[in-house]
Amino acid sequence: MKQYKAILFDLDGTLLDTSEGVISSVQYTIDTLGYEKLDVGQMRSFIGPPVHRRLREIYGISEEESLRAMNIFRSHYGGDDLLKAHAYEGMKDLLLYLHEKGYQLGVATYKREDMAKRVLEHCGIASCFDSIHGSDAAGKYSKADVVRNCIHALGIDDPADAVLVGDSDNDVIGAHEIGLGFVGVTYGFGFSSKEDVLAFEPDAVAADVAQLKELF
Repeated sequence: MKQYKAILFDLDGTLLDTSEGVISSVQYTIDTLGYEKLDVGQMRSFIGPPVHRRLREIYGISEEESLRAMNIFRSHYGGDDLLKAHAYEGMKDLLLYLHEKGYQLGVATYKREDMAKRVLEHCGIASCFDSIHGSDAAGKYSKADVVRNCIHALGIDDPADAVLVGDSDNDVIGAHEIGLGFVGVTYGFGFSSKEDVLAFEPDAVAADVAQLKELF
């Protein structure tokens, strides 16, 4: 694989398993608004992408209604549910290893930036990163916007000098849109198989954190 200067990580489903808290707050939002209940697969599809966009896709609601729902979600999720998360096994060791090898490390996530920093701190890995970037308060940033903000903060002038590690099509599309490399992981909530990732022509695919370490 190509040698990069910086490695960016998605958060949900890549660095951290945040499923318990996200699903709990999505359920609260659905119940509060009286929406039709969802099956397990549909609930898991909320982990990672912007919640208001998924609500529009599933329920066909207006943008105004979806933003109202997002505010309900964020208000609830910002309590106890945010911290119902843990780093994947071996993740901190991987990050320390990458730092020792001289990589700059960043986080590029759809999660609101203040929440991203808080949960990474809670899970003991925030200090491993040189830059942490998330969504804006209005939820208008695209994944490419967040990735671009992160590489600029790291001082990376050429996007081709950076690679994004992520678990979903949103991640790879955002990375490729601005010229980053991409490594897909299948242990998260988006890609369920190696074939899912290969369809997007990534640099590489990893089934677990140990395989990620071998790539770098």
